Amino acid sequence: MRGRQVALGIVVLLLAPLVMLAGTPNRPWQDGELLSRKTIPVGRTFLRNEYVYRVRGFNCQYVVVSKTPLQLDLYVPIKFSPDRRQLVIQETDGHESKAHILQRSHVRIAAEDGAK
Repeated sequence: MRGRQVALGIVVLLLAPLVMLAGTPNRPWQDGELLSRKTIPVGRTFLRNEYVYRVRGFNCQYVVVSKTPLQLDLYVPIKFSPDRRQLVIQETDGHESKAHILQRSHVRIAAEDGAK
């Protein structure tokens, strides 16, 4: 009986790091920048605020809303990852914040002069 408990304990110790690694998602990060931010009071008493941001990436532009303010400056390079209806934004301290995507638009890159 004691041998089974020892074997089970070893198996749990060996599998624990694998479970912990599976819990952290490997996101495809993109480079971008915050173009604008706006604080909007919500509710009847205006005790709560929501924060609307415009984020530009390589070929997409997003309008997102967050319940908490982001600790980021405008026009400074940021890292973000689109995830279905949410945009995961990495703040300067490494903290990841989720914002709900309100609008997504594709940005066309202008062709260089002389290229057809």
